[in-house]
Amino acid sequence: MREHGGHLLQSWNWGEFKHRHGWVPERTLVENSNGVAMAQVLFRHQGPVSIGYVPRGPMIAGDAARLWPELRSLIDDMARRRRAISVIIEADRPLGLTGRFRDAGLVVGPEHIQPVRTVKVPLLDDEALLAQMHQKTRYNVRLAARRGVQFRRLPSTPESTVDFYALMEDTARRNEFAIHSLDYYADFLELFGDDAVLMGAWSEDGKLAAMLIAASFGSEAIYMYGASSTENRAHGAGFALQFEAMKWARERGCTTYDLWGIPAQDPEMTKDDNSN
Repeated sequence: MREHGGHLLQSWNWGEFKHRHGWVPERTLVENSNGVAMAQVLFRHQGPVSIGYVPRGPMIAGDAARLWPELRSLIDDMARRRRAISVIIEADRPLGLTGRFRDAGLVVGPEHIQPVRTVKVPLLDDEALLAQMHQKTRYNVRLAARRGVQFRRLPSTPESTVDFYALMEDTARRNEFAIHSLDYYADFLELFGDDAVLMGAWSEDGKLAAMLIAASFGSEAIYMYGASSTENRAHGAGFALQFEAMKWARERGCTTYDLWGIPAQDPEMTKDDNSN
């Protein structure tokens, strides 16, 4: 999957991670003279039936018109064994198919589970990386440097994970959204190991301001989870922490950093703003 440009959510580690939290992963592969196609399907069981889900997949490298029918047949076999009432596919990129959805054995599905839109930042050198950011973002990154914000890459110990979770709870209360359990984030860090990073930002007086978890897969790094302190999040700490995560990703040989979700519509204040 990695060598063919597949997505992290189609990786073996992601399947094992989701297995710990109620999903059952199944994987399938088609490999022949037409190319390679593969999919990781996550099944969620409820009573005698299940729902199948292919997050950011499948991956098709080659003649999609010939590979897709074979792959779809294997996915159908899985679904029948799992008594799935449907399989939801959220591809990371166009599958290379032509014609109508129905001709490919597909129908338009429900609302997206994963973010509909994102921004993927090319990981250039520091100055070029800053230059491609919005003016306000650049200002906040530089403000953090002027205000003495400090950054650290943290080992994924129980203590550091608890600190991260406390910030997640703070952020969830402030912004009114649901979060996962503490074990969810701890399991992610454990299973992805060196391919993940837990980073924090501290104000000049040593107060924890923001933390994030990012992960790399192939040539891409992804911002997975993040949180900030209601009391101490000033001085551009959150913006600058993302900049530090981009530098971590670049050190690992990644060429892009996925911010993993932006609003479906541009805010009014930025629609007509073409400045950097």
